[in-house]
Amino acid sequence: LQQTIDNLHSWAVRNRMIFHPGKCSALTISPKSLTVRDISSNKFNLFSVFPFLKYFYSLDGANLDYVDMQKDLGLLITHDLGWSSHSDYILSQMTFKFNLLRRNCYFLTNSSYKRTLYLSMVRSFMEHCNCVWNNIGLVKLYKFEGLQKRIIKWIRNEPLVSNSNSNYFTHHKDLNILPIKELFIYNDLRLFYKIINNLVPLPLPHFLTLVDPSSVRYSTRGKSAIQKGLDYTTLKDFLNIKTHSALNGSFFHRTAKVWNSLLYCITQSSSLSIFLVRLKNHLYSSVDVSKILPKS
Repeated sequence: LQQTIDNLHSWAVRNRMIFHPGKCSALTISPKSLTVRDISSNKFNLFSVFPFLKYFYSLDGANLDYVDMQKDLGLLITHDLGWSSHSDYILSQMTFKFNLLRRNCYFLTNSSYKRTLYLSMVRSFMEHCNCVWNNIGLVKLYKFEGLQKRIIKWIRNEPLVSNSNSNYFTHHKDLNILPIKELFIYNDLRLFYKIINNLVPLPLPHFLTLVDPSSVRYSTRGKSAIQKGLDYTTLKDFLNIKTHSALNGSFFHRTAKVWNSLLYCITQSSSLSIFLVRLKNHLYSSVDVSKILPKS
């Protein structure tokens, strides 16, 4: 690794570029089994207990400082590759932006304008690279949904109104705003559709195999749906997934499972725009209203 750093520095010098050592850091990636817990502090790396296990990398003669977390392309990367810190950061930034919006736009009463402001200035911050970090726990998910519930009340000019989960979901549909969990699934599947149909320069990984639909058994909901133009054919095992514990929670592994559960008419959509319309309708119809937010 040190040789790679030296080669990178040499390349930069040849191209008249300079890497600032003070802006570069070393981050050790280790599994959870290599971490210990101090009674008076948070989780930290085992390498911090045994300093002699560290190798101090250098760039242009300057040693690189070790860090437990580093921001890269807007993502907070931690030593255990967990997304708890990043999701907390995103939530705090969204809360700050919403409060700023609410204070400065107190005169707005038009729900359409408020919705546009929320989607463009608040929720867009959360959607940055969320296909990478959205594998968060239910507690974190409820925090995001709780914030969105406050924002929807603000959009509807009903900040003091208490709504049940069913009423809250109705407001979602009226405003055409997906719940947070369904939004994450929607973004995952949108990228997955682009990958499968070669709309982006990103291939499927080796552990996923694309199967010809004509060679796979499938079942239909009934002739009446097909006659009405609603082909609810469900394709089984469209993607063969070779499971492995190391892949659990990764983008391709979790999204392929959801893809296999989709209706045939959705996965075989002829264009991205048609796919997204059908997918959104499917997600709205499959929401478990009782679990959008925990019971208070």
